[in-house]
Amino acid sequence: MIFAASIGNERISVGFFEETSKALLFHFQISADPAKTTDEFLSLIRSIVREEGLSISSCSGAILSSVVPQLTATIREVLTRLTGTEPLVVGPGVKTGFSIKIDSPAELGGDIVANASAALATLQGKARPMIIVDAGTVTTVSAIHSSRAFLGCSIFPGVQISFDALHGRTAQLPNVMRSIPERAIGKNSQESIRAGVVLGQAMTIDGFVERFAREMKSNPSEVALVMTGNFAPLMLRASRYSFDYEEHLTLKGLCELYCNTVQDNND
Repeated sequence: MIFAASIGNERISVGFFEETSKALLFHFQISADPAKTTDEFLSLIRSIVREEGLSISSCSGAILSSVVPQLTATIREVLTRLTGTEPLVVGPGVKTGFSIKIDSPAELGGDIVANASAALATLQGKARPMIIVDAGTVTTVSAIHSSRAFLGCSIFPGVQISFDALHGRTAQLPNVMRSIPERAIGKNSQESIRAGVVLGQAMTIDGFVERFAREMKSNPSEVALVMTGNFAPLMLRASRYSFDYEEHLTLKGLCELYCNTVQDNND
C-alpha cells in the first residue's frame, strides 16, 4: 500500500493506494493548520485510518507534495513515524516521466507536477496536447505539449479568494452563496457578485483554453481537457468547454510519481 499526502493552502489531502493496480483504496482531507503539532497530526490521521479498518503498517512507502513550506517538515515527520519509511518528497530529482520546459523547473509546485503525471497517465502513451485546470484556492491552468513536455502554466485567484476579496475589501458588498448564476446581468448585489466571480472565473478558464491551444498550435477540439480542484464541479457547469473531471487527480499523480521513482531505482 502507498501512502500519499498533498499539502494545499487550506487542506491536506490523504490517499492510500494499492501498489500493483494503483487503485485508490481510501481518502480523506484534514485542515492544513500550521498551528497543529506533529503529534496532533499523527493522532488525527491514525484515528481516521483506524476507523476505516486499514493498517498503516502495511504501507510499503509514502510520497508527499506541499505548497505550504511551514508544514512540509511536520507532515514529512508524520509520514515517517506512521510508515517507518522516509517519504519521497516531490521536488528536484523525482522521476516524473515527462520533461519540464520552464525557466526553473525547481519552482514548479509539487501539486502541479502530480496533476500532470496523473493526467498524462490517462492518455496511455497517446500523443495529444493537454490542458489541466486545478480550481482550488488559486486556479492554475497548465499546458502540456503532445510530446509530453510540460510547457508552463497560468495562476490566478480562485473562486473563494475572489468572493472573500469582494466581501472583505469593500464596505457594502455582501458575502454570497457559491452557486451558478441564472444570468450574467445581475439584478441585485448577490446576483451581480455571483455572476462576476463564477462566470468571470469560467470565462477566464475558457479564454486560457483558447489561448493555450493557439500557442501550442492546436485547436481546442484537439486538446485533452482535464479539471480537478474543490471548485471544479462549479466550473464544469459554467465553462463552455467539456472537461474530463478527476476529483483525486493530485493524489493519483502522487501515486504515479512514487511508482515511477521506485521502478527507476529498481532498474
